[in-house]
Amino acid sequence: MGNERPGLVPADVTFVVGEKRHHMFRREGDDLEFGVRIPLIKALTGCDISIPLLGGEEMSLKIDDIIHPGLIKIIEGQGMPSPKEQRKRGDLKVMFLVDFPSTLTDQQRSDVVSTLQDFS
Repeated sequence: MGNERPGLVPADVTFVVGEKRHHMFRREGDDLEFGVRIPLIKALTGCDISIPLLGGEEMSLKIDDIIHPGLIKIIEGQGMPSPKEQRKRGDLKVMFLVDFPSTLTDQQRSDVVSTLQDFS
């Protein structure tokens, strides 16, 4: 209720709701975004990744594809609950951040060139 007095129109009460940043997820509407850092070797050869879910559980995500920087995998129905539809949830978007080595020896460079030369 606002300030109600005889002869005056009651004032509106305004609430401002601020969302705190989450340490793992970023909200985008009903969807959640989660970044996973993986080493280059796993990005090229595939891997199993443990993905945390909103309720505290974890799920295993098997990646057989080559992961390139910026790749996004979508896990349907694991985002935020929709305020408009009670049984509907947004999606969880898993974004991959590939860690490249900062240095290579001459031998490592040579090995990489000989291994990947057919893919150029």
